[in-house]
Order: sequence, then C-alpha cells, then structure tokens
Amino acid sequence: MEQKDQLLQKVWLWSLLFFLVAAFTGFVYRWGLIGGDILGLRMSNVRHAHSHLMFFNWVTPVPLVFMARHLMKTAPEAYSSLKWCITVIILIGFASYPFFLIYGYHPVQIGTANLPFSVMLSGLVMIGWYWFGLIYLKYRNKADSSLSQLFYDGALVMLVVSSLGAWGVAVAQFGNIDNNLISGALTHFFLTTFTEGWCVLAAIGIFYDLSEKNYSLPVDKNWLIAPIVLGAPLMFPFGLSVDLLNESLLWTAKFGSLLVGIGLGINLWYMARALPSRNKVIWLFVLAMLALKVTIQLSAVFLPETLWLGQHGLRVLYLHLMLLGFVSTLFFAAFHTVNTRSSKAGVYLFLGSVFVLIATLVLISGLWPPAWQPTNVYRWVTVGAILPSIAIAVELVVAGYSRFKQG
Repeated sequence: MEQKDQLLQKVWLWSLLFFLVAAFTGFVYRWGLIGGDILGLRMSNVRHAHSHLMFFNWVTPVPLVFMARHLMKTAPEAYSSLKWCITVIILIGFASYPFFLIYGYHPVQIGTANLPFSVMLSGLVMIGWYWFGLIYLKYRNKADSSLSQLFYDGALVMLVVSSLGAWGVAVAQFGNIDNNLISGALTHFFLTTFTEGWCVLAAIGIFYDLSEKNYSLPVDKNWLIAPIVLGAPLMFPFGLSVDLLNESLLWTAKFGSLLVGIGLGINLWYMARALPSRNKVIWLFVLAMLALKVTIQLSAVFLPETLWLGQHGLRVLYLHLMLLGFVSTLFFAAFHTVNTRSSKAGVYLFLGSVFVLIATLVLISGLWPPAWQPTNVYRWVTVGAILPSIAIAVELVVAGYSRFKQG
C-alpha cells in the first residue's frame, strides 16, 4: 500500500473515533435539553465540547489528509512532515475536549493563576493549521493546476481567514472588551467562514479530486470558486441575535448568502455531471443534501419573513444539513471510493441515520406546522441524535477490521 493511502487510512480511523465521541456528546446535549442528568455539567460547556471536537478532529483532519494525499502524488517526499503535522493537530484538538466539557471558555485556577486552557489549546490547533499551510505552500508548485487543486487552495485560504475571527475573540476576552456586538461578530465570523468556507470548499475539492470524468467548462474555473470565497465571510450576521442586527449587517448577510448560493448552485450542476463511477447512490445523496442546503440558504435571502437563518431551530437544521448531510457524508463516500475493498455497511447505516436525524430536526425548525408535531417532539430529536453514533461505531469497527486484514 502506498504511503498516501496508509496515511489516509490511519487518519480516517482516528477521526472516526473522535467523530464518535463528538456525536455522542451531541446526544448528551440533547438529553440534557429534555431534562436528563448530564453529571452536573453546564449545557453550554457540553455544546462547546461537541462543536469544537467536531471542528478540530473531524471536519479539519479528514480534508487535510485528502489534501496531503493529493500533494504526495507529485511530492512523495512530503509524507513525513505532513504525517507529523496532522498527528499534532489531532492530538492537541482532542486535548482541548475535556477542558471545553468541564470549563467551557472559563479559565482554570492553577495556584494563584487563572489559565484559559481551552482557549490556549484552540490557539495551538490553529498554529497547527498554519504549519500545514506552510508545508502545503512548500510543495504546491509541484502539484497540478486541476479544479480540485483550486478548491484545496481556496479552502486553506478560508481556514486561515476564519482563524482571524477566533484570534479576535481571544483578544476581546483577554482585553475585557465588554461589547456584545464585537464579540458576537468575531465569533460568528470564525464559525461562518470556517463552515461555509473551509468545510464546503474542502469537501467540493475532494469531490473533484475523485471525479474520473473530464468535462469542459464554459467559463473560467475561477468563477466556480470566487463567489463562495467572497461571500462566505459576509454571512456571519446570520448567526447574530436579532437585537444585535442593523440594516447594514442584514444586507451584508443576504449579499454574502446570495453569492455563496450562486457559486454552490453552479458547482452543483457540474458535480451532477461528474459523479465518480463508484458509489453513485451515496454520491447522489451527498448532492441532494447540498441542494437542500442551497435551497434554504437562498430562501433566507428572498423570503426573510418566513426563513431566517438566525432562528435557532432553522439554524440547527441548516448546520446539520451542511456539516452532517453534505460534508460528513461526502467524507464517507470519498473514503469508500478510494478504499474499494472496504465494506459499505457502515456508510449505508450512516446515510440512514443522517436522514432520520435531519427529519427530526425539521420538526423543530419552524418549517413544520406546530399542529402536526408529535407529542414529546424533543424526545424524538434526542433519539435521532444517537443514531449517527451507532452508525459511526459500525463504520469504525468495519474500517478497523479492514485495516487489520491489510496489515
């Protein structure tokens, strides 16, 4: 087995393990919302632990290893540095998990000092991102000028840009800047640029990387990515509470969402024409999730009275459509497209669990008529939240056994 595929399999197994922990933490959070005991943990800390582990140890290392795999096609000598970089990012990301779970963003008292370990470790993770970016730049000139390479480039730019918002949050905390608009804007600038920029662009890059079809583009390929790169950072006001919004922020969010929606719509059309030959059913599910994301996104631009991405229920649905339905399912499809000998039991269970989970989130999104809601609707949402953990556990066992057989 080639080094690039060995690295992919190792990172995939570790990322699955941490995805399982993050998904189960999400279930614990849902359980807490319906009044269950969560061992005295603060609900906000459980939510932070869930989201940060998902960000640091799932939706970051998996795209990084696909980018590394792409680089090693033309620069195999980069294997050692890429392997150590991704390993360090994963280890530090997991080290931050217990601090977020127990303390959240609050500092930990060590003697006479109060140290914000979760913030400090998050900063180290982002330094790891910069380390990967420097390695990437070192070997980038040996890579091709393909469409996938363009999206990998754009994704890394968005990763760096998103980190600026996170550093801003840290500066605001240490500087005791008591301004809800500034702290909220910086937080959601990071979250939005990370999810709409890094996660989505990296996922599309992986798709084009694995597509075996050559097709002509009627426009310059830069137009496929430019609207997303320009629009993603502008969408951050959608995450702000209504009382912090003004007219300028509202139109900024709409304009950014319109740009991203147009860019993704164009890519969706090309992606539908360039489906990889393997696992077409899974890839079609991935594109269906992307289409639903774009539909809600554009509806929020043109129908603000009925669809507002800042509403909690709708935002939860939207984020799960994007990060679980599109991005995470694409990762599963991509791994099984590369690793042709692996069993697909886990991935099909994952598809089913994602479908059920999203269906339960529709019930609390504000789109579903209240009169049609089932009794104890949040119990159904909690049941839906545990299903991906079961599917991930199956995939972890299957992938681990396959790895063991291959030596």
